[in-house]
Amino acid sequence: MKKYECTFIINPDKEEEADELIDSITSFIKDENGEIEDIDKWGPRKLAYPIDGYKDGFYTVMNFDFDPGKVENFKNFMQKDSNILRYIIVLKEG
Repeated sequence: MKKYECTFIINPDKEEEADELIDSITSFIKDENGEIEDIDKWGPRKLAYPIDGYKDGFYTVMNFDFDPGKVENFKNFMQKDSNILRYIIVLKEG
């Protein structure tokens, strides 16, 4: 298991459903035997540039332990959710 950080931006139209979306992401990680360390909900913020016509988004940062061999599955999971405007996954330790 390695430590990762995922920052993602949720569609501002789905801000009221953000907790449900975050729960589905944490469930995916736990189902793949990962462990959530920390979730930091930054909340609504102005985007640096418009994404899909949106000027704002709901930012969340999640730190977790995860099997490196399953990161590609996690990326696919994030890409398939149309409520996630953007995401980035960063390895925190080598």
